[in-house]
Amino acid sequence: MKILRNTIPVSDVYNLMKSGELTINRSYQRGKGLWPNNARSYFIDTILNDFPFPKVVLRQVVDLKTKKSKREIIDGQQRLTTIRDFIENKFKLTSVSKKYAGMSYEDLPEEVSAALLSYEISIDNIVTATTEEILEIFRRINSYTLPLNTSEKRHATFQGKFKWFISNLTEYVTPFFENYKTLSLREISRMMDADLITECCQLCIDGVQNRGASKLDNIYKENDESFDLEEEIYEKVISSFNFIKDNLTEVFDSCKVPSYIFYSLMGALIYNKYGLPDAKNDFQDLEPSGSFANEVNQVRDELIRMFSEAEEKDEDGKYLNFVKASIATTHSYKNRLMRIQTIVSVLQN
Repeated sequence: MKILRNTIPVSDVYNLMKSGELTINRSYQRGKGLWPNNARSYFIDTILNDFPFPKVVLRQVVDLKTKKSKREIIDGQQRLTTIRDFIENKFKLTSVSKKYAGMSYEDLPEEVSAALLSYEISIDNIVTATTEEILEIFRRINSYTLPLNTSEKRHATFQGKFKWFISNLTEYVTPFFENYKTLSLREISRMMDADLITECCQLCIDGVQNRGASKLDNIYKENDESFDLEEEIYEKVISSFNFIKDNLTEVFDSCKVPSYIFYSLMGALIYNKYGLPDAKNDFQDLEPSGSFANEVNQVRDELIRMFSEAEEKDEDGKYLNFVKASIATTHSYKNRLMRIQTIVSVLQN
């Protein structure tokens, strides 16, 4: 068995598929049609923005009847058929492509379509290999990756409105998480940022909840085909986050703000400005003020003190209840509510 590693432009791959010189071997490929339009659009958008994607694996064989060489796709069927279908104007890009939404291949500016055709695809071309060796390669390709966690499974399962809404929000917010170590790079790579943003949206939909994978799955499921609250939730989440970014970065510079405290801060800001569903019994005397904070400088100082006490597990400080709610079972409803209530009281002075 010999493997030739090189790159091939999209134009060459397309012409190989069109001529029948590059085919799909159904013996070790999954059925076609697995990618919905949003996923196909996101993949084409990846190429249009010159981002890399995983290499494609081909097998080169000789047809004894025609005495011609041809190639079979071992790994990369969905990627290559999506490229072919787009070039043949079989689908238009959805809103997940920010620059080219609504465009088919023929609608692209000339320089963009030229760049698409010249994009280099990384290829492993396997020659002189037996069918047994090819099947072993395919098995190994599918065994290298880590098992999907619940976040990754959720984003692989749902391809509708809410999934791409969260994808756009994470693109905007995640650099902040990375910069201030709210989430580690490993956590971000395993889509914990998407989980955190989803839970912030959940606050607007269902109010304060204990963490539960099934609850998040339901939000994706219920808003997969249509998402009527999209504009409202976008406004609440983004404006609350922007308030943090514009006014409270000193808090993040001064002390560690882990994801469960970020969730609590977002919950408090959303509640104080907009209110939360079914929150009357939860907050009682703490009515929403209609603004994010009354005295920003004072709020900033108090949050630094509160979060520092939590980081140091200081049970002799001013914010004992907040500290206790930050030590264990940080994602329980009781402790989440306690932290949010305490931050709201600071926002309202």
